Amino acid sequence: MALPASNGKTILITGINGYIASVLGQLLLSKGYSIRGTTRRTVASDPLLKGPYAPYKERIQIYEIPDMTVSGAFDEAAKGVHGILHTASPISFVLNSYEATVIPALRGTETILKAAFKAGPQLSSVVVTSSVAAVTNYPAETGYVFTEKDFAHVALDVATKNKAEGVKTPEAILYSASKTAAERTVWKFKNEQNPPFAISTINPSVVIGPPIIIPDSGLKLNETLQPIYNILSGSVSEIPAQIGSGAYVDVRDVAAMHVWAFENPEKANGERYIAATSYGPPQGVADILRYKYRGTKIAEKILVGNPGKGYIGYDKKTGEVSEPDYLPEFPRPSAKKAQESMGLTWIPFKQSVIETAKALEPLL
Repeated sequence: MALPASNGKTILITGINGYIASVLGQLLLSKGYSIRGTTRRTVASDPLLKGPYAPYKERIQIYEIPDMTVSGAFDEAAKGVHGILHTASPISFVLNSYEATVIPALRGTETILKAAFKAGPQLSSVVVTSSVAAVTNYPAETGYVFTEKDFAHVALDVATKNKAEGVKTPEAILYSASKTAAERTVWKFKNEQNPPFAISTINPSVVIGPPIIIPDSGLKLNETLQPIYNILSGSVSEIPAQIGSGAYVDVRDVAAMHVWAFENPEKANGERYIAATSYGPPQGVADILRYKYRGTKIAEKILVGNPGKGYIGYDKKTGEVSEPDYLPEFPRPSAKKAQESMGLTWIPFKQSVIETAKALEPLL
């Protein structure tokens, strides 16, 4: 198959060997872009360069940046690029303290934004990967629908208060606090500096979908794919806990959203876009996979749990799941804005789960 012709534009993707970033890089390369990728260790990008990126090797540059919080860390990598897609997390992103979580997230964001200012006049857009955790506040009203107009503050307020009082903050709250602090940094920068390039954020919910690189062990999967592997392999005794609101989105849709935001700076500038396809409870994952693999050896390992519990869409007679949906009382984020602005047709959750499981079969 012939490679697409180069379109003459170069995009910087931070954290290139990450789950979202690697899929994003593949999409950009397939559209004719050249990419620069940053990584903490150059060797970490080898599986990409020797695997799915191999046909495009002439259009790829890798920059080693051990610590993205260091002043000027991204300056060289950003020079001359037409777009910056910031997906990376800081090197010290260990969810055990405010200093190791919130502060690095904030400083890493500042570093890439300052580098953007030095990139040159050709830079048209910076797209920052935020999170739905920077949107949602809990506890929430029954059935509340979160939109881009909602800004999370509860987790950051709690983490800041706990830091002042010397109290340990739970990891889930620290994660949300770090995402909130990082996104606040984005909008503070835009409001104060009025940059000549567009700035937007993509706020994904829990991201699943086939990774383009499969590790040699299920234990090496990222935190959002690990629960699917655990359910598929039966490597845990109970259905994993729900992550956040339970909203999910396919990694391929998240990648497409980043590209759209870059390619449409006049529309995306100053905007945030929630990425959330539907409700994806872990019990729903188990039910979908158990039906899909019925009659096979794999099905014997898949966790059962309480079929149909906690969501709408389960057929008790057949065991089949249509498309999981929230119970009316559950708060949930809405991605209506992204769908209408970008003209997206979301990959259904059921399809995403099945295709993810298929990709993970070699690990069983």
